[in-house]
Amino acid sequence: MKRHSALFLFLLGAVLLGMGTRGNIESLKDIPIPEKRFKAEVTDTDGVKTLVDYFSWEGQVYFAGYRGKGVYTLSFEKVKSVEFGPKDKDNKVAARFYLKNGDIFEMKMDADKFFYGKTAIGNFRIQVGNTKYIQFVM
Repeated sequence: MKRHSALFLFLLGAVLLGMGTRGNIESLKDIPIPEKRFKAEVTDTDGVKTLVDYFSWEGQVYFAGYRGKGVYTLSFEKVKSVEFGPKDKDNKVAARFYLKNGDIFEMKMDADKFFYGKTAIGNFRIQVGNTKYIQFVM
């Protein structure tokens, strides 16, 4: 009986590991749809530009990050464009926000979080750490 239990647990583990791997790819099937519609052109660190509709950060219509000891959110409505630096040793990315009112705001964002959206050919997802530039499209 112990032999069958061990075989069952082995097979169950293999199935669960396989599902976990597939889940990363399949998670693009259903991306979060934000409460408000924003369009943006996203440029990745390879220079590839993608026009994205229903653009969001982790399903939200704001950016979130750190500045000093504080945690900040910045509404997409206030932002014209964003430049991202390389990942640092703490897995953070420096982000420079060019605001519609002419101001510049800087903070660090978690490199492993995601931007999401829809493109003309399907769903889109990119990690903050793989993003170089975002330009909002009116």
